Amino acid sequence: MDTSITEPRTAWNAEAVADFANGNLDILVLERHHLADVSSAVESGRIHEYLAPISREKVSFEVRGGLGELRIKSPELTEDISGLATSFLDQFDLEHARMRIEVTRTQSCPKFHSDNVNIRLVTTYAGPATEYQFAGETTVQRAPVGGLVFLKGSRNPTHRDSIHHRSPEVPDGEKRLCVAIDY
Repeated sequence: MDTSITEPRTAWNAEAVADFANGNLDILVLERHHLADVSSAVESGRIHEYLAPISREKVSFEVRGGLGELRIKSPELTEDISGLATSFLDQFDLEHARMRIEVTRTQSCPKFHSDNVNIRLVTTYAGPATEYQFAGETTVQRAPVGGLVFLKGSRNPTHRDSIHHRSPEVPDGEKRLCVAIDY
């Protein structure tokens, strides 16, 4: 019998995220392969936002409930979002966090801003991804679709207000599926 202790499995490089959380940067963008074929599931989904508190014991239940309320049927999406939420709780040693799953056809948050949270994780599964801008600069950058964007908010003790973000414009006839998890 193997009695060795293993690190919790995460959906990202846990060391890079720990360095971000303890460091002076306000943003960390991690690229990853996005799920293929979620576009059809998102296209059949309804425009709506699902908000829920999450805990380790109820992550999968809340994700299934949220996607069900949005009328999105995708086992791959359910598994991926559940994995992200569990990894987020594990990474930051949290009992609870907040999750938002949103399908939209509009730019839900058009102004660049910083959130009133400690840390937020944002990922876009379909449609244009989160835009961000460094303080004092005019260049707007966009995260990759499927990428993981970790943002420090004003509640974080090392927040420097050096980065602001916003939701992107959604082209006519398209939908955007975005997931945010924070504490």
